[in-house]
Amino acid sequence: MTKRKGCMEMKIRTAKYMLKEGVVNVYRNKPMTLASVSIITASLLILGIFILITINLSKGTGVLNNRPEMEVFCQPELDETEVAKIQEEISKDPDIKEFKKVTKVEAMERFKAMLEDKQGILEGLDDSFLPISFIIKLKDPSASDRVTDKYKKNVGIRKVSYPKKELDFFSRISYWVNLVSGFLIIVLLIISTFIIANTIKLTVFARRKEINIMKYIGATDWFIRWPFVVEGIVIGLIGAVIALIFTAYGYNAIGSRINSDFVIGDGVTRLIGFKAIGGYIIGIYCLVGGFVGALGSFISMRKYLHV
Repeated sequence: MTKRKGCMEMKIRTAKYMLKEGVVNVYRNKPMTLASVSIITASLLILGIFILITINLSKGTGVLNNRPEMEVFCQPELDETEVAKIQEEISKDPDIKEFKKVTKVEAMERFKAMLEDKQGILEGLDDSFLPISFIIKLKDPSASDRVTDKYKKNVGIRKVSYPKKELDFFSRISYWVNLVSGFLIIVLLIISTFIIANTIKLTVFARRKEINIMKYIGATDWFIRWPFVVEGIVIGLIGAVIALIFTAYGYNAIGSRINSDFVIGDGVTRLIGFKAIGGYIIGIYCLVGGFVGALGSFISMRKYLHV
């Protein structure tokens, strides 16, 4: 029991020594540490920007996908009989899963909701100028072009609305954002790893005599390596914290401006609040920063520390 307790105490002291040495090493080469922290911060900022863009593009695409597949607007002057004929045609269409009729009264309520505090412009107007419409759900979204063309040819139809162009646009933007961000992140993380490796190399070179003495008295390879690994991780985490501060501040500033001045329709362009995705960003920053720092240390030790 005493032997096991003594072994545990030794492990704790060893862990404390490695942590202390790793943190102290960060301050021993301040210029290179600053360079490493700066490049990691820049890399994570770019990573965060592309992640936030991708998340918001996915959210916008989701909003579009949740919209009705299609809305068919009748000519405003059609009478009930003519509208009934169009409704019968829609009900018998094999491409249509279900539909809902929007009356002139309901259309007026929707119009007022869109105008919000500018409803005064409707004073003196009734709902006669608004069309009856049908909100349609398709059995197969790929049939949208065929269904759209079919109803556009109907003389009683004023307009067929379908967000295909918006969906295609968001999909293309998401593809290119992911492609460009992937390339940039790989390049920047390689640069970050290289700079951290050189920072650790300077520390190893400055302590080469001490390391040789440790080897002579029987220190294991990992006992020597771990303080440098801790140093790399600390550098990575410092860069992650700084990047997080800049990301949160910048995103909140831009998001508040966009959400107040540039919201379109039912919120396609509205940005997600940082609080909702902050935990995810923190996790990504810490994992990537710590991993890059540790990787840089391992590379440096393997190449320059001959133990």
